[in-house]
Amino acid sequence: MNQEFSADEPEPLLTEWTLDLLNSRSELAAWVDGFGSPLHVVFPDQAKKNFRQWRDELRTVYSNCQVAFALKACKSASLLRAFALAGAGADISSAQEMTSAFMSLVPVEGMSMTGPAKSDYEIRLCIRHGVAIHVDCIEELKRILALAGSVGDVDRLFLRARPMSEPGSRFGMTEDQLLACLPLLERAKVERIGVSFHINDYTVQTRVEQLRSSIAFLRRLCAKCLTPGGIDIGGGFPIRYLQRFDPVAYGRGVHWASMAKPGNYPYVPELAGVHHAAAVIRTALSDPADRAFLERHQLPILLQPGRSLLDQCGISAFNVIDVKDLGDCRFAVVLDGMSFSLSETWFGSDFVPAPTILWDEKRAAPPHDARYFLFGRSCLESDVIRWRGLAVKGGVAPGDLVVFTNTAGYQMDSNESSFHQIPLPRKISAIRRMSGWKVFADETPQREELSNDRQ
Repeated sequence: MNQEFSADEPEPLLTEWTLDLLNSRSELAAWVDGFGSPLHVVFPDQAKKNFRQWRDELRTVYSNCQVAFALKACKSASLLRAFALAGAGADISSAQEMTSAFMSLVPVEGMSMTGPAKSDYEIRLCIRHGVAIHVDCIEELKRILALAGSVGDVDRLFLRARPMSEPGSRFGMTEDQLLACLPLLERAKVERIGVSFHINDYTVQTRVEQLRSSIAFLRRLCAKCLTPGGIDIGGGFPIRYLQRFDPVAYGRGVHWASMAKPGNYPYVPELAGVHHAAAVIRTALSDPADRAFLERHQLPILLQPGRSLLDQCGISAFNVIDVKDLGDCRFAVVLDGMSFSLSETWFGSDFVPAPTILWDEKRAAPPHDARYFLFGRSCLESDVIRWRGLAVKGGVAPGDLVVFTNTAGYQMDSNESSFHQIPLPRKISAIRRMSGWKVFADETPQREELSNDRQ
């Protein structure tokens, strides 16, 4: 790997597999030459490793935790297959995501339709196949129960609670609205009724309080002789991208158009991933009576991580088309790709971890004391891939590769677009073996992965 990170750049955390690939510059460059730029490379073995870590850690705090991968976080078929083969369920929000889950071998009992706006067709699909439905409001519940008569019985419903920490949210129901659903469910004789929520902040205590409130609601449900079906605590568990991060110092850097965009994601959370989730459950179940209630009724606690389950599961490589001198030691680096392929811009911020620059062997030595701004190839002034200028030891030149790491969670395809009719970037699945790297088309199941039993 050629580049050394400048002292003021947030250096990303990298796994051994990612470091190995970055040190194999010619191999990665050959993949980009063959499949196009930008190229998204995903690591299904890392996905399996992540899921097993989640499963094993959560079993230590509550024996009946179930983990489902949130498909919205990444459209990679090979990562979804990896999660499914390891034992994960699927959090889906559309008929298309349901199809992807079925095609990737997710069992129906592991699927939940959580989208807040479901069409009648999607509701019918869920009822027909026994997919759990998350109910956003009483109006939707009435629609579900009306459709059920012509399709089949409703097996599993989760009533979505509006978080106490987000009283102004348009999603979910207040406690009074949840209680108003119970007479309808009594008459419809729904087999199992759970409660769900999704929290939009990254604090442990907010989820703890909501989980305790959910247990109290299930107690009231039992008092009405309805059968509880568990609690879904959603996703949104933060991951750790960096060893350290000072957003104030980051903001003092040189930014394109003087617009500092560090964002508000907690790149260095105190608790990350499964450790954050485990702390929520452990703290919420510190009351022995609450734990006994869940265990007596054999109620699962369900989790739907997306980004956090994808930690270190992919990278995105862009080829440098040209480097334009803007004067004042500033250079515009035009990448063969667009900002749509690094979706942090969707949130009005930069993807903070510094990219790695892999040098072309035949490059001419560029200036050293300069700032390099990364732009997409489109005609839009706003097509800025990184607003903060890079101070790269060794500079950036045409033919180099700019590689963003740890991009599988939301970055690589949440906001993709075929603007200018340029095809969407390809994904490939990379597997590290003793003999070297093996790559496959992301969408094509391979005998090697399908033959691996759960561990």
